[in-house]
Amino acid sequence: MFLVFIQNSAFPNFGIMSISALLKAHGHKTALLITSLEKDLKGKLKKLKPDIVGFHLITGEHNKTLSLVREIKVALGVKTLLGGPHATYYPEETINKEGVDFLAVGEAEYAVLDLLDALTKGYDTSKIKNIWSVSGKEVFKNEPRELIGSLDDLPSPDRDVYYNYSFLGKSSVKQFLTGRGCPYECTFCSNHLLNNLYKGKGRYVRRISPSKVIEEIKAVRKKWGVRTVSFTDDVFVMSMEWLNEFLPVFKKEINLPFMCNVRVNLVTEELISKLKDHGCYGVAMGIESGNEHLRNVVLKKHLSNVQIKKACSIIKNYKVKLKAFNMIGIPGETFEQAMETLLLNIEVQPDFTPVSLLEPYPKYEITKYAIEQGCLPTSYSVDDVSESIYIPSKLIFKDNDVQKMINLQTFFFLTVKFPILLPLVRKLVNIKPNWFYRLTAKAVYGYFMSRMHRLTIRDIIRYAKNIDANQV
Repeated sequence: MFLVFIQNSAFPNFGIMSISALLKAHGHKTALLITSLEKDLKGKLKKLKPDIVGFHLITGEHNKTLSLVREIKVALGVKTLLGGPHATYYPEETINKEGVDFLAVGEAEYAVLDLLDALTKGYDTSKIKNIWSVSGKEVFKNEPRELIGSLDDLPSPDRDVYYNYSFLGKSSVKQFLTGRGCPYECTFCSNHLLNNLYKGKGRYVRRISPSKVIEEIKAVRKKWGVRTVSFTDDVFVMSMEWLNEFLPVFKKEINLPFMCNVRVNLVTEELISKLKDHGCYGVAMGIESGNEHLRNVVLKKHLSNVQIKKACSIIKNYKVKLKAFNMIGIPGETFEQAMETLLLNIEVQPDFTPVSLLEPYPKYEITKYAIEQGCLPTSYSVDDVSESIYIPSKLIFKDNDVQKMINLQTFFFLTVKFPILLPLVRKLVNIKPNWFYRLTAKAVYGYFMSRMHRLTIRDIIRYAKNIDANQV
C-alpha cells in the first residue's frame, strides 16, 4: 500500500516521520509532498499514483486543507486519511466533511498501520481503534487504543520523506524528539485535552531511552550531516535521572552544541551547570506574561516573578543563551498589563523573545475562560481561529486596544534588545499598524532568530528561497 502525506508547512513533523518509519518497516511505501513547495501538486500526485493520501490538518488552516482534500478526491479518486491536531481535537467537525474517508485520532502509528494492512487485504476497517471512518452515510467512531508503552519499540523517525527536499536535508541544525507528553496543564496548551483523551489508556509522559536517541543522532549525522542539535521536547529536563544517563554519552559520542526547552521551576544551578558542561549553548522557556495574576490564575503557569528572575539570572550567569516565549492578548488583559510583560523581559534580558498573540482554540481551557469572561462570543468555533499566531484572534480586548496590542507585538523583541527605544515605542503603538512596522520587525526578528538557532549563511539563504516568511 502506498501512502502519500500532504502538509502545508515546510517544517518536518515528528508524527508523520514516525508513522512513515513504521509503515516502511512493515512493507508499505510512503512519500510526502509539501503544498507550499509544489507548483503542480495534483500533477505530482497523479504521477506518484498513491493508494491513499494522508493530510496533516491544523486548526486555522483546516478549511484550506479540506478544500484540497475535496479537489484531490475528485481528481484522483483515492482514499483520504486526515490526521494531526485538528483531526484529534475536533473529529466531530471533520468526519462528515466532503471527501473525507478516514480520520486518525490521537497517537496514530499503529492505527495507520492497521488501516493500511486492512485496506491491502480487503478487511473491514470500521473497528480499528483510533480510526474514524465513513461508509456511505454511516460513520464509525472508534475509541483510542492504549498509549504506546515503550517508545523504543518504534523505529527511528523517517527523515527521508522530508529530506528529499534538499534544503531541509542540508540544514546544519537538526531537530530531535526524546519523548512524548508533558505533566503540566497550562490552559493555552493542548496537553490537558490529550490527557483527557487518554485517561486510563496508559502512561502519558514517556521517554525514549538515551541509547536509542544517541543511535538516531549518529545515523542522522552520518547520512545527512548536523552541526547543531535542537531537542524539541516540551520540557527536555523533566528527569535528572534520564539526563544523568544521557548527557555523558552525548558529550563523549556526539559532542555537538545543542539547545533544549526547560521550565522556570526546574531551573537550578546544578541543572544549568550540567547542561553547559555537556554542550548546551542555549535554552528556551516560557515567561508568557509579566502579570502574575494573568500568568497564574488565567494561564495556570504557577510561576512567580521572583522565580522567573532567578531562573534567568542563573542561565545568564552560565553564559547560556536564553530564548523566552511570551504572549499578549490574554483574556481580560489590558494594554498596561501587556506592557508588564515587555518590562519584565527588558529586566531579565533574554537573547531572543518570540511573542505571539494568544490564539484561543475551541475546547481549550483558556477558550472556555474567555467565553465565560465575555472576551469571546458563545458561538466561537474552529472556523473563527486565525491561520497564524501573528494574526489577531477574535478576542475582545478589555480596553479595546486591538491596534496597540498588535503594534506592541511588532515592537516587542526590538524593544527588549534595545530598551532605550521604550519611550518611542510607547508613542509608536498609537499609530495604525502598517507595512513599515511589520518589515522592520521581521528584519530584526529574523536576524536574531538565526543567531539564536545558529543558522549558517547557507541555511538562511536556503530557507529564504524555499519558505514563506509567514511560516517562521
